[in-house]
Amino acid sequence: MRTIKSLFSKRRRQRGSAAVEFALVATPFFFLLFGLFEIMMIFLIQTTLESAISEESRKIKTGQANAGAGINAATFKANVCARMMGMISCNDRLFIFVQNQPVTGTLPSPVDDPNLLNAPVYTQNTAAGSIVVVRGVVMWKLITPGITGAFANTTSAGPNSDLGTGNRMMIATSAFRNEPFQ
Repeated sequence: MRTIKSLFSKRRRQRGSAAVEFALVATPFFFLLFGLFEIMMIFLIQTTLESAISEESRKIKTGQANAGAGINAATFKANVCARMMGMISCNDRLFIFVQNQPVTGTLPSPVDDPNLLNAPVYTQNTAAGSIVVVRGVVMWKLITPGITGAFANTTSAGPNSDLGTGNRMMIATSAFRNEPFQ
């Protein structure tokens, strides 16, 4: 027959076990939760960047961005940044390239050559019927440990020293032939 004292002593031995179990389960749970949040942000920024580049490229395609409209490299970048809804720091994390493209040939990729981010190209006036490639590049700093190795795709990059390792470079490209504007 158990005494009342033995029942209380068993209860004392189990006191704090819930805290220990929570600590064991909470660490991987929060790691997965933060990792999931960061992956969600990567996809959200990539989708928003693609939409912003597509919408702003239409101004070049229709001739609205040519001289007289007041859209230069800084204005174009500001318009793309406004469509990004404040998700990134546009001054040092967003790079815009607008280039005429010959019918044959390729454009170098910032993933292959991160030094391209040092001097983004913006062709102010594109001719009617010319082939134009508009590219937006966003550097996203990964912060969740363990995800950096899996999702980082840069080894060194750009004009800022903190754009080196541990970043996810997201690129949105819009290639088109200009409409026959005047």
